[in-house]
Amino acid sequence: MWRKIPDWLIYLAIIIALYAYANRTSDKIDALPPPPELGPMLPNETPRDERVIVNVERAGSGIGTAFAIDDTGRWMTARHVVDSCDQVGIDIGGRQVLRVDSYVSKDSDTAILTGSWARKPLANDLFTNRQIGERGFFFGFPQGRPGEVVGALLARNRMIIRGRYKSEEGILAWSEVGRTKGLSGSLGGLSGAPVMDKDGEVIGVVSAESPRRGRIYTVAPENLQDLIKDRNIKAEALSLNSYGIQADRLRRERRIAQVICIVR
Repeated sequence: MWRKIPDWLIYLAIIIALYAYANRTSDKIDALPPPPELGPMLPNETPRDERVIVNVERAGSGIGTAFAIDDTGRWMTARHVVDSCDQVGIDIGGRQVLRVDSYVSKDSDTAILTGSWARKPLANDLFTNRQIGERGFFFGFPQGRPGEVVGALLARNRMIIRGRYKSEEGILAWSEVGRTKGLSGSLGGLSGAPVMDKDGEVIGVVSAESPRRGRIYTVAPENLQDLIKDRNIKAEALSLNSYGIQADRLRRERRIAQVICIVR
């Protein structure tokens, strides 16, 4: 003869089933996006590359990002961050700013900063051919605060700078696919930041953005080959799980630092 199952046992079974289903659903919602669909290798620069027009306004005080490129006190940032500044400094922490000299490039949106404060340089990979769809990790100080962005490589473009000075160069275009939680709007302040590949190696420098299109533009690797030398620096691989932690570590170590431009 069958015994009646207690009501509390039925309710407990229902609760367990609902909890298990909720967990499975949550896993699906919170799961990281799948690896990008990689396309063909990035083609060489051609006259048909899409043009990006950038107007550089009159010089004014501002901020940007720089990163160490050797262990003798040399740093790299974007030219437009420090061009025409009366004084340039690097925030070395503890409310201290180290004054540095700046040397702007005439061939690319880059500048070399030199000073007496040396840090361990970032690793780089400027000779490997890049692949459409690969992830790029941008670490710096957007809006003057620590932050990072993730992009997917789209294509080669050609940047034409007008305004305070004139230049023209090949660049890489990235589609933004993620950024620091709570960071919205313009990425101003990220200029000069390194873009790093999945192996944690520098492959470019942030030069411009198009917020309306969700694009970030970086100096092409080949334009950095004569400026950054490979010193066999060990790099740490980056992933969607870990890039925020590693970005914070590089900023704490001041291997990536904030640049301050003063115009009187």
